[in-house]
Amino acid sequence: MLPIVTTPGAEGNALKALVVEHLGETGSLKEIPVPKPGTNEILVRVTAAGVNPIDWKQRNRPETKFPLVVGRDFAGVVSEPGERVAKYREGERLFGIARDHGAYAEYTIVSDDDRSQPIAKIPDDVGDADAAALPTAGLTALASLEALQVAKGTTLLVLGATGGVGGFAVQIARDRGAHVIGTARASSEVFARSLGVDEFVAYDRQNVVESVKSSHPAGVDAVLDLVDDDSAIKGVAAVIRPGGRIVSTIGAVDENWFAQRKIAASNVYVLDSPLWSHAGLRTLLELLEQGRLKVAIAGERPLREAVAALDASATGLVNGKLVITVE
Repeated sequence: MLPIVTTPGAEGNALKALVVEHLGETGSLKEIPVPKPGTNEILVRVTAAGVNPIDWKQRNRPETKFPLVVGRDFAGVVSEPGERVAKYREGERLFGIARDHGAYAEYTIVSDDDRSQPIAKIPDDVGDADAAALPTAGLTALASLEALQVAKGTTLLVLGATGGVGGFAVQIARDRGAHVIGTARASSEVFARSLGVDEFVAYDRQNVVESVKSSHPAGVDAVLDLVDDDSAIKGVAAVIRPGGRIVSTIGAVDENWFAQRKIAASNVYVLDSPLWSHAGLRTLLELLEQGRLKVAIAGERPLREAVAALDASATGLVNGKLVITVE
């Protein structure tokens, strides 16, 4: 994440943004100058920002450059395209990922063609909140399912099925014809089943490994683990059939350890995936427009309550996606 850009905009106006100035701080709403877009950049008036775990984790990472504007996923309107921007015009609705300039702000800057920060136009039938909730979680779900080779007939276990990534993964897997087992708290069963899980396991009432082994003694084909650390994830090997696959989105997999047990394991770093792209965003939009994917909005909070939204996300108890609204 780059430091805040403080070059005044054409009119020298200020914008409000959630700014973290030092490591470990929660951040506060501050006024900073509106940035001026470069020749291949776009100034976007933000209307909504999606909340992701990386948003609150970034505040506590020593490698983070401060000060920073919190947030990545955004939806908004093109305010000022750079001189060489041809694909996007003033007034068009846009969504995507603003890693460099942040999204919890009234304005942000994005490049018109930066693979690490993909953007796309928002169709008329997609709302700003839904668009802002899609990018990071949706692309991570897509990349993970590709790595797991999920297709018709695959038996997939999703550990953490009701969060942002898990919720999208369950739906996309079901759309591909997979049989999905999902885990979450017992209180989230109704929500999990609304996403499409075929089997539900309450991790706070059952031993997940024993439960899945009992219902699938030959083992499942694939596991998407969104929650376990490098120690706990090894216990999941007991439910995977020989030749099966497991993916971690938090870097917890020891690939050699699993390989010794005839399981193909990988840590998915979504920025390395070809799906982390404009094309990936378009795939998500198509699923959404065709009714094959829905965005479960857990709540919408105004920009002034962004810190509270981050705190809620950090509890791990949110089903679906939180969204920050910017007026």
